[in-house]
Amino acid sequence: MSRRALFTIIASASVCVAGSGTAVRADVTDDARRVLDRAAERFEEARRLRDVLQLARELAYADPHQVEWAFATAYGTMLTDPILGPLVSNLAAQYRGGYVRVDLDAGAGLDAATPAAATAAVAAAWELPLCRVLGARAAGLGGWEDGAAIASYVLTGSACLPLPANTVQFAYTRRGNVRTSLLAVPVLLDDRRSGDIYDFELRFYRYRGEHHQLDAMPFQIQIDVSRDQDGGFGSIGSSVDGAPAIWRRRGQGLAGDDQVFRFMRIQLRFQDDDAAVGGRDAGAVTLTPLEMEGIHVTPDVTVGGGGGYVRAAGTTGAGDPPLDVVEESGAAAHLQLDWILGPVRGQVRVARDYLPTYDAQFVVDDRITTRLDYARSHLAATLIVFAARDQVRREGGTPPAEVVSGGALDGAWSLGHGMHALARVEAAHALVAGTSADAVLTRFDVRASAGLAYHWDRRF
Repeated sequence: MSRRALFTIIASASVCVAGSGTAVRADVTDDARRVLDRAAERFEEARRLRDVLQLARELAYADPHQVEWAFATAYGTMLTDPILGPLVSNLAAQYRGGYVRVDLDAGAGLDAATPAAATAAVAAAWELPLCRVLGARAAGLGGWEDGAAIASYVLTGSACLPLPANTVQFAYTRRGNVRTSLLAVPVLLDDRRSGDIYDFELRFYRYRGEHHQLDAMPFQIQIDVSRDQDGGFGSIGSSVDGAPAIWRRRGQGLAGDDQVFRFMRIQLRFQDDDAAVGGRDAGAVTLTPLEMEGIHVTPDVTVGGGGGYVRAAGTTGAGDPPLDVVEESGAAAHLQLDWILGPVRGQVRVARDYLPTYDAQFVVDDRITTRLDYARSHLAATLIVFAARDQVRREGGTPPAEVVSGGALDGAWSLGHGMHALARVEAAHALVAGTSADAVLTRFDVRASAGLAYHWDRRF
């Protein structure tokens, strides 16, 4: 075979091999890629597993100070962040400064209605700046009244879910045979009260800094289920008090109190009577765009106030829905002046309010109240005096307005070692609870009491 023919055969074979090699190389490349992808996935899984094992070893066997340093480094990094820093610092402050407080009280005394009585109370609470995490209180009184033995008690338990957002706090109070104060508004009650009180506090978020506190969507709800003892009124009184926001300037009010601004405050009060008066109820809704407290006029004088729209109505359950038998719209407002003069702190408050009461009635209450507090090292005293013009709104006509007044004086003298001498005098010329068929009556009552009490408390 000639050399030229040999070269021709080799060239032809090379071309054939090259053509078939292109297909073989493509198949080999796809298989290799799939193998490499699976290897990369397994490598990533192995890396994650190794990181988990490393963290477990650090937490289980490493020097605790090293772990603390790692957490502190992460916390410090967040604090220096311009956005997360203030939020993280505020969140941590909500859980600092907590304490447990225990209080014990015991006493003996007498008053105009009770020749002799003994009292005892115990309370304990775990407090955080965020809320009261747990609390309990029990108080009781035993004595002699109107020729027979009497006993009364108050039991309270409270708890909260201490979350930085959507905080919920709840308290339940059970009371038995408890006498109400003569200064209760808007009417006097003759019977001792028994029943249950449910208190709810809801708050979406609280920012608490060194100089400011902002509560977003705070609401307070109270339901007072009352049962009569002596044939009086049994009822369910409920109230809702809330606002989209409450801003407190901490320590900027009078004598270190907070300066407070409430925005778009809404208050609902409702009196739900029992079947003894036919299920005739009353309610009032008040909307206040802006309310302020603790605005300085001078360093020792502050003012506050607010006002808004109110609608009140008395209803009967005879219809479905209930029918309004009396209703009124108007303005509710208040103005308050506080001052300090030496050991005396004073307050004057002028207010118009709409207060629901029994049997589909409500009271338009125009009131002025003065309060004086005096404090020395061993003596404390409080004087409260009020005068009001009360106009009862009811079905079938409007009775003439009545002028009512009253006051109370409290005093405490420290005898040392936890012992105190206590005294109280209260008097009131006020409206008497009645149905819409009764004439509007007023009555003057006075009560006086004195006794000795021992108090002990500790904070842990």
